[in-house]
Amino acid sequence: VERMRTTLEEQERSFRVIYEAFFRKPRIFIKDLAPILRLDRHTAGNRVKKAIELGYVSTPQIRRRSFTNMKEYVYFLNCENPVKQFSTSCQLENIVYQASLIGSTNLWVVSDTELDCDCDIFTHGLRSDYHVSYAPNHSWETAIQKMRKEVDGFNPGDYTPEGIIKTHWNETATWDSEYETLFNEFNYDLRKSITPIIRKNLISWGKLEKWLNDLPKYCTIATFYYPDTIKGYDPYLFMFETDYEDFVINLFSELPSSCLFFNVSNKLFVYAHMKREYLRVVDFQIDIRELQIPMLTADMLERGIIQSEFHTIVECFWNRDP
Repeated sequence: VERMRTTLEEQERSFRVIYEAFFRKPRIFIKDLAPILRLDRHTAGNRVKKAIELGYVSTPQIRRRSFTNMKEYVYFLNCENPVKQFSTSCQLENIVYQASLIGSTNLWVVSDTELDCDCDIFTHGLRSDYHVSYAPNHSWETAIQKMRKEVDGFNPGDYTPEGIIKTHWNETATWDSEYETLFNEFNYDLRKSITPIIRKNLISWGKLEKWLNDLPKYCTIATFYYPDTIKGYDPYLFMFETDYEDFVINLFSELPSSCLFFNVSNKLFVYAHMKREYLRVVDFQIDIRELQIPMLTADMLERGIIQSEFHTIVECFWNRDP
């Protein structure tokens, strides 16, 4: 049991340290993390467990990159009965992920194969690699100020593409059935104990070590940070059409909660957990100019940084079990 005099503020500081350690080295041992946290090994283990259970830090996860033998197809649909469609799709073997949305697209579906469905298609295509931002250690107020300054100071002539989001649609990954088995085992928790998994699946230590070494090449490793806990935010999905993709990625990467970025059909998608007061009314009456993110995107449209913008709230989601 942790010392009663440990304050929430102290614990939150240690949660940030855990996030940074996971981001650098997802499988860092508790014995190596303990001195960084300035805690004994037992207390450090409890602190890690608490950080994850309370929703400050996610377990490190892995997502396939966009190699030709790992392709995923993403669909944003408008269904007459999205709840029924959601329930039906959960039974299909090829569905990897789906989410119920609010708005002119009400279902987000990721599939191993191309789909033939009755719903209207808002947009669809092959998914790029994912990119996950490193959440900066500053407040939401500071983030908004920085974002505002960057938009105000944007000069198209100074923009240099960085190629942050990659695609490998014409490349083939060296990925066999044992690699696939290990991916399914570690998909949502890269910190799982190794021994039970290799014994269960009869995989050698050497093959496991090779898979771990190859992992950054073939998969995106993602650890998410939520300084107010994941329950403290609304999950928003943004879609942008832009000639300045890397500027928009860097802009949203100023947010203190981790963001997920990917491309589908030449559109940039940003999955971000946001403080609701920056996007929608949380009082009886409010000046629209106080809704910081809509005002920011309006300015980006006016300046030609983006050609179009759409955003929606994610109501619920489902992942395929490994």
